[in-house]
Amino acid sequence: MKFTLYVAPLLATLCGVVQATPSPDNALLRVEGSITQPNYQQLALWDSAMLDQLPEYEIKTHTPWYDEEKTFRGPRLSDLLAKVGANGKQLTITALNDYSVQIPASDASQYQVILARSINGKPLSVRDKGPLFLIYPFDQYPELRNKLYYGRAIWQISQIKVE
Repeated sequence: MKFTLYVAPLLATLCGVVQATPSPDNALLRVEGSITQPNYQQLALWDSAMLDQLPEYEIKTHTPWYDEEKTFRGPRLSDLLAKVGANGKQLTITALNDYSVQIPASDASQYQVILARSINGKPLSVRDKGPLFLIYPFDQYPELRNKLYYGRAIWQISQIKVE
């Protein structure tokens, strides 16, 4: 009986069967709106460990915020949206300081944008535009090198609303 009470939940967690939901106060990212897979009331709350479970991708690109090409790594926004069952056409992405941008949900798959968690192998801190920075592959798609798409590359992301 002690095995069932103590070891079985641990094994289930280690095998990915059970994923603890972070509290709203401890969540790194909050996804709301038109989603079908909430994990807390009508929200999908994500912490760092949950984001670690998503495949990680790399984008090497120049941006207006850095003098030279940088390597960004993180999960694809499209993977996160699939996990929460997002079915909207527009995303409102909000930063820690309540600044927000609206982007078409199609940008996630069309350009394979990532929620960068590191830059040149170093974790993004709040001071360095983290913990999450929406990065487009600006060098790969010349049509992205303009104010419209640079404006969509929001940093210090804390919330995504699917509409």
